[in-house]
Amino acid sequence: MGVKQINWDETERSAALHSYDMLDTPREQDFDDLAKVASEFCAAPIAVVNLVDSTRQFFKAEVGLGVRETPLETGFCQHAILSEDILVIPDATKDHRFDCNPLVTGEPGLRAYAGALLKSPEGLPIGTVCVLDYQPREFTHAQVEMLRFLARQAMAQLELRRTVAQQRQLLRRARSAEREKANFERVVRQASDFIGMADAHGHVLFLNDAARALVGLAADEVLRTSIWDYIAEEHHQIFREDVIPLIRAGDSCERELRLRHFGSGASVPALYSIFPMRDEIGDLLGYGFVSKDISERKAEEQRRAEVMGEAAHRIKNTLAVVQAIVSQTLKTATSLDQGRESISRRVAALASAQDILTAAEGSVADIVDVISSAMAPHDGGTGRVTMGGPSRLLAASQALGLSLALHELATNAAKYGALSGDAGNVGIEWTVSPEGAFILEWIESGGPAVATPSGTGFGSKLIKKMVAPYFQGAATLDFHAEGVRFRLEGKLAEMV
Repeated sequence: MGVKQINWDETERSAALHSYDMLDTPREQDFDDLAKVASEFCAAPIAVVNLVDSTRQFFKAEVGLGVRETPLETGFCQHAILSEDILVIPDATKDHRFDCNPLVTGEPGLRAYAGALLKSPEGLPIGTVCVLDYQPREFTHAQVEMLRFLARQAMAQLELRRTVAQQRQLLRRARSAEREKANFERVVRQASDFIGMADAHGHVLFLNDAARALVGLAADEVLRTSIWDYIAEEHHQIFREDVIPLIRAGDSCERELRLRHFGSGASVPALYSIFPMRDEIGDLLGYGFVSKDISERKAEEQRRAEVMGEAAHRIKNTLAVVQAIVSQTLKTATSLDQGRESISRRVAALASAQDILTAAEGSVADIVDVISSAMAPHDGGTGRVTMGGPSRLLAASQALGLSLALHELATNAAKYGALSGDAGNVGIEWTVSPEGAFILEWIESGGPAVATPSGTGFGSKLIKKMVAPYFQGAATLDFHAEGVRFRLEGKLAEMV
């Protein structure tokens, strides 16, 4: 947490920050959620997702400040970016870097600070996720780790947005490159493209072999006379309103249009260029046109959009689960320390489940791996935990839900149930019918006598109510004297 040896200069650090193009952008819910979680988890009145520019600090998200930027000279984060990965100040009045800061000596009287760095993939610090307090205080290890976690999530959001912007820029460059090809010399050289020619009245006179293949005309088949016949009906209006006025004015034109395939009746996405052809004195002879099949490019754009959408969806889902864990655990915690401990354990269980999903390419995980991972810390090779059931794939949401439920059951068993002594055992059995009906049972035996608890905590609610919907089923949790029993009934998601 100390000061590190700086191996960057301000010019390259500033360039890295500006590459994300996030300064002076509006507030976004994704970043607001990060600041809210930081404030709640660290019990701090102020929390900020902060981008550190050369002369100012811009707050992409903030809790408790009410402003979007402040001068750099009064900011704590100008010192944080000189740290290895996090800066913690228990009492600013006792730190020579801050004891003369007007925000410390005067209003609002800041005292404590903790900030985790936002780092680019090259390791350049561009900002922080930080919290501040008006009272001197220490920050716990769990709070420091949560700030690191939230900083990583903030960078994931920034990287996602930069990737989208870069893809758009690449598309613009690609389209610009295609436009440069729309000239007569290019048409003549690249005969593998759709190449055609029409007279001044729009009657098609010539199509090369590539053009015939693209629109489904055989080499010996008579050409359709009108250029309108080659444009898919759904793009007639675009051709009429965008293309015709330009070519009548003597200008070249390039559009993405759908062409008609005469064989299948389908429409083919194409980059369509049309330009006037004139004689040596400038009289119009007709029009040349070049089209390139962009079906694969369109498919790739769709795949890229789906990947980006899925990445954003998973990040939002993970943040939503973390926020729910923090909020619900703090509601039922008997003390702040107990709440922090419970949150840390549950977030660790969530991280373990995410590791399994990452190893399985993120969308599915084997139920055997999910159960084995959840129970590994509680067995230790003693054989007191037995498992039996078929190997089946779980959807991501089912794997996360089941992992969290098993974590709660195992934690309770270790504290109060079959795994709290030397003799108890836990059996986990599951079955899957050919139709996908799924039943899982958790049975404890040989441990201390069990009594039904007087109240229902968040863990019990999670086990009974939050997991079952993932399996479109129901769950029961019974406290038999001989041991706790949990039963989950539902069905597995269909894997395409």
